[in-house]
Amino acid sequence: MNEWNDIAVLAPTGDIDLATVPLLREQLDALIRSRVLRVLVSCQNVSFIDSSGQALLLSRARRLQQMGGMLSLVNASAQVARFLQIACLIDVLHVSSANRPPVPVLAPGAMPLWSRTVRVKDGVEHLGEYRHRVSAELEALDMPEEARFDVALAAGEALSNAYDHGGGCCVMTMCAYPDRVVIEVGDEGTGFQIAPDEEVTPTEERGRGIRLMRMLVDGVEVRRREGGPGTVVRLIKLR
Repeated sequence: MNEWNDIAVLAPTGDIDLATVPLLREQLDALIRSRVLRVLVSCQNVSFIDSSGQALLLSRARRLQQMGGMLSLVNASAQVARFLQIACLIDVLHVSSANRPPVPVLAPGAMPLWSRTVRVKDGVEHLGEYRHRVSAELEALDMPEEARFDVALAAGEALSNAYDHGGGCCVMTMCAYPDRVVIEVGDEGTGFQIAPDEEVTPTEERGRGIRLMRMLVDGVEVRRREGGPGTVVRLIKLR
């Protein structure tokens, strides 16, 4: 962190997500308390910003604005810039999920081209590795880079929620079909369920994950696990 009177530059060393938000929150709040009014967040080493990061940046930007200051993100990649565009639509313009047509039901007996199952039990600091793994697995498919990025970001949101609410241990399954990619993330928490058409009202720093996932993929299902405690989030992206 570099400071010049009332200007400060923060340079996260990796993605802004559930693992790194606590430190960034601490740094931002310290600057705000010391009346630093101009904060630049350099995103040169940032490839993802999940909903927890988005919520933190948004809330602190508003706080600085109330003080007559400003928070800016600089050196952002094209992917991060696109994510920020989506985030701004969600929060500034209060855009709800798009009215997409229903996702076609898979034909009975349809078999995936391939599937991968990963037990995620590392600490939250490894969330970025799993997001990148999703993106890498999808590179072999005939999907635009933009679509792969969206799927990886949505999967990251599901994993962040699983870590946050599910006791820090979850299972992620990726399946590729001729017409779609399906990712399921199951945790071992108390269990949560939401109807596909049910709106989620976010608080200042919580509740944006489901809204963001709905913007990024074609289908989002959130249901309680059958036969045990926990939640299963199912993401569907048509190819």
